[in-house]
Amino acid sequence: MNRIRLATPEEIEPLKANSDLDPTCTVLALESDAGTAFAVIRHAVEVDPVHFPKGYPDRMKAVFVRDIETCLTAWGIPSYYFNVLASDEDWMKAVVKWGAEQISVAPEQRFKRTL
Repeated sequence: MNRIRLATPEEIEPLKANSDLDPTCTVLALESDAGTAFAVIRHAVEVDPVHFPKGYPDRMKAVFVRDIETCLTAWGIPSYYFNVLASDEDWMKAVVKWGAEQISVAPEQRFKRTL
């Protein structure tokens, strides 16, 4: 059985189109008879979840997020990840308007596995 290894730059190149790779990422590879599998290990900052009171105005959400981003910038953090419920179309439109980029290409369910 082959051991897991770091992916080569040549192997990483085709993954860039749909993997949101940045300098904090490590790509691992495992070769098998069925092909090579790749996993992107992301060392990311997440601001998730964020809890807003029911009926909290979008303007106040924006102020709160702006202040969070000010703290992150002061700490030298260049980007962060967060989730928005697919059903919350108004909030999704607002965060895109403010410059957030949607990374998911399809609806997903988020999981956590404790090791």
